[in-house]
Amino acid sequence: MKYITKKERNSFLAGLAGQNLVYCMIGASFFTYFMTDIAMFPPAVVTVLLLLMKIWDGVNDPLIGAMVDRHRFKSGEKLRPLLKYTPVPVGVFTVLLFIVFSTKESLLWLRISYFVIMYLCWDITYTLQDVAIWGTTAVISPDSGDRDKFVQLARTVGSIFYGVFSAVVPMVMESIAKISGNSLQLMTFVFAVIFGLGGALISAKCYKAQERVRLVKASQQQTSLSECFKLLFQNKMLLLITLASLLGSFAFGNNLITYFFKYMYPDNYFGGFIGALGITTIYSALTYAPSFLGMIFAEKLKKLCRGYRNVIILIQVCTIIGKVVAFLIGYEGKNMIIGIAIMAVLSIPSGASSIAQTALFCDSVDYMEWKTGKRTEGVTFAMQTFFTKVSSGITGGLATLSLGLIGYKAVADVPGAVFYGTQSATFETWIWPLVMLTPAVAALLFIIPLLFIKYTPEQKAQVEKELQQRREAAEATE
Repeated sequence: MKYITKKERNSFLAGLAGQNLVYCMIGASFFTYFMTDIAMFPPAVVTVLLLLMKIWDGVNDPLIGAMVDRHRFKSGEKLRPLLKYTPVPVGVFTVLLFIVFSTKESLLWLRISYFVIMYLCWDITYTLQDVAIWGTTAVISPDSGDRDKFVQLARTVGSIFYGVFSAVVPMVMESIAKISGNSLQLMTFVFAVIFGLGGALISAKCYKAQERVRLVKASQQQTSLSECFKLLFQNKMLLLITLASLLGSFAFGNNLITYFFKYMYPDNYFGGFIGALGITTIYSALTYAPSFLGMIFAEKLKKLCRGYRNVIILIQVCTIIGKVVAFLIGYEGKNMIIGIAIMAVLSIPSGASSIAQTALFCDSVDYMEWKTGKRTEGVTFAMQTFFTKVSSGITGGLATLSLGLIGYKAVADVPGAVFYGTQSATFETWIWPLVMLTPAVAALLFIIPLLFIKYTPEQKAQVEKELQQRREAAEATE
């Protein structure tokens, strides 16, 4: 890389790994399972909570992004200082969020109030950190070749840690609880301290990254929140990617796989030491592990498909084929193994998804500077944080809503509890189609907005060239 040092790169990647240790507790389907089967909130309550939380995100994230774009620290930086000050509060609120002080129905209102307050505090601090982390990928180098390589590394490392830990942590937590006889409530708190607070402290290493692309003239800085939001709505590429991601959140069947294994498979399937969370981990590992190849070869996929937009479309097509075929094969006996094998092969390109989306966000920041003279890293990457959290909220909300509609009633996870065969006939009829077909429908919807993005490799090169000329001319007149 021309600008980014090895030490700087490694420190940022280590910090990113720490951030994903935090998010593996909240961003994956385990968070929904925590609310329904560990905190014992009724499914209807969880649906409402997730909806309200994401409405909050819809206001909070773009507002924080706009504030970041308007503010400069004394050093002239707008992102890097946030990487220094946000880790500790993120870690503390992560731990507090997972405290379950009671499951009594009479205290439900108090438990809900506490949960909402802790989530709001966590969300504000996490958004500030996340905007700063991913905004840094757009300003760490003025060279798009450097930037794309850095984004590929960052997304690969982040995805590996998030994928591995979001799958393994619940499995290990559940197994320790079963072996030791402790409750999942206690084990969740212990793991929140280890991964929530510990991961947040590690994430402070992102502070080593430098801001190399800065505004040369004060006139290039946004002067009001209204201007920030005006620029946001002028960024067509950003809005189309965000819309596609929101439509992709209808893949709520991915959040139901744990419930499927918990109630549709015998309790002693793996000798009683591995429960539904553990089986879900095995399933996730088999179906998603091949996607790491897609991360490694993301650059080659970009060249083959002539741009990252087409890479994302390819990923969605593979998802549709894999899920539909697996559904038609079914899950009885060896059919489940065959279906998993098919989904595993077709998941290979999906590893490039987060790399492709982040690269497109960076391109949109350059495009907006070329078009308007303003850089919008804050509001742009706030939108990335926004759609990530809103998508997970919609997915979780639709999952719990569907559970209520098919007659689901949680069975407390206590020693000796039996889960297999305890759900209604409606649940047993619909759980498999929901698990497999909703991701296929969501992938189809995801493709539609992407078809309207028109940003060719040739146009990208021209934009980068003209921006470099403008910066050099502006520096010469200062």
